Amino acid sequence: MRRKMSVDKYINLILASLDARGFFIEQDPDLNRWRRCLEGMPGIVGINPSFDPAHHDFEMGGPQYWLRLSTIPNHPAHQMRKTSEVAAVIAFRLIDAGKEGWTELLRSGRLFSSRFQPLGTPKILQPRDCNWTGKIGHHGGLVVGEAYRRQRLAYLLTHLIRAISIKRYDVDHHCGLVYENLYRSGIPLRADGYGYARADLAMDGFIGAVGRSARMYTTQIDRAGMLAQIEEGPLMELLEPEVEMAA
Repeated sequence: MRRKMSVDKYINLILASLDARGFFIEQDPDLNRWRRCLEGMPGIVGINPSFDPAHHDFEMGGPQYWLRLSTIPNHPAHQMRKTSEVAAVIAFRLIDAGKEGWTELLRSGRLFSSRFQPLGTPKILQPRDCNWTGKIGHHGGLVVGEAYRRQRLAYLLTHLIRAISIKRYDVDHHCGLVYENLYRSGIPLRADGYGYARADLAMDGFIGAVGRSARMYTTQIDRAGMLAQIEEGPLMELLEPEVEMAA
């Protein structure tokens, strides 16, 4: 019988898989650099305001950061390219929802902006049992460069950032927001996707912070669910063959 996997081993396996694929990862607390990085990536049509310093008074080095995944120079997986290139990014915030709750952050617009009043307020549907409280890890701003898609990088990065949330912050929940097209793809709930436990329609209408009408779904997994995923270990078929999972 295989032993339950530790958080550290889970994180190390994902990092080893990324290394085997020819990538290295860096953590940066400056979300201004995340924004500038996104602005330089082809096909970006907007910046997620939840992580944009133009909308929030983030403190440098505080409980927010972004991960930058880049190619390793001279690696055979990338045709021995001499220079490094950004392949994917993902951002994170730790939110203390206290007794107020996740739904109130959506209703008030403060998840998107703590500096400006929302220019438009969508219908907040307040799905049943979704007003999560306590310490919430919130990830977003996940972008994988077109040349690096279909390599399961979204799976690896979302599971990595949740494991880091457990290790560092002992979060009660991890939540996100996805547009309807991504929800309908099934990726947020799939075991080989983001791996969330549930996704509920939460916002419908014009969302001032993103400048358009949209239907957005809130995704969630609680601490027990995250620990269960970690104890089972990552899906080995999504890791490189060179990466071994010892008992």
